[in-house]
Amino acid sequence: ACLGVEWGKRFWKPTMTPTAVANVVMQFPLIKHAVGVFGTCDASPKTLKRTLKDRSVVLYPGGIAELFLCDDKEERIFVKKRKGFVKVALQTGVDIIPVYLFGNTQVLKVAKSAALRAFARATGVTVTWFWGVWGTVVPFEKKIVSAMGRPLGIPHIPEPTQEDIEKYHTLYVNEVQRIFDTYKVTNPDFVNKQLIFSE
Repeated sequence: ACLGVEWGKRFWKPTMTPTAVANVVMQFPLIKHAVGVFGTCDASPKTLKRTLKDRSVVLYPGGIAELFLCDDKEERIFVKKRKGFVKVALQTGVDIIPVYLFGNTQVLKVAKSAALRAFARATGVTVTWFWGVWGTVVPFEKKIVSAMGRPLGIPHIPEPTQEDIEKYHTLYVNEVQRIFDTYKVTNPDFVNKQLIFSE
């Protein structure tokens, strides 16, 4: 997703659009640079509100937790309980533009051991290891297609109710599903995949 400041009125400028990441990610250089090749910022509400005053932000609502969920047959995204980004968007009056990357879960292999999952559950920190060509961090050559959805039309509600948050979160989930179903045919590896929203 992208929380956007006048996103639809200008072309995307990647170098001016940081990727929001959990503070703990900032402590792991390899992961930090992998998810934020164009720059990163803390994903805390306070930092997001400050950043959104003058620029858009790329945000992965499911975070690193999603890395444990995807496989060759299914794409799983972890957003059913991730609603804080919707609240921030409502409070600041910036729009949300859902974006889906077909193929980004295939450019690197991810360690998914039971021990790593147990560590994540116990600490709230998801840490894993990535590898690509010959066991290095060089990505596998895979087709990646970026599909941008429709802006959700987020209003400015300084004190949103839970009902407000639920309404626009549902719009977000529905638009992500529409993007996936519409554009998965653009990447041969995704034609037969199903999108599952995990708890």
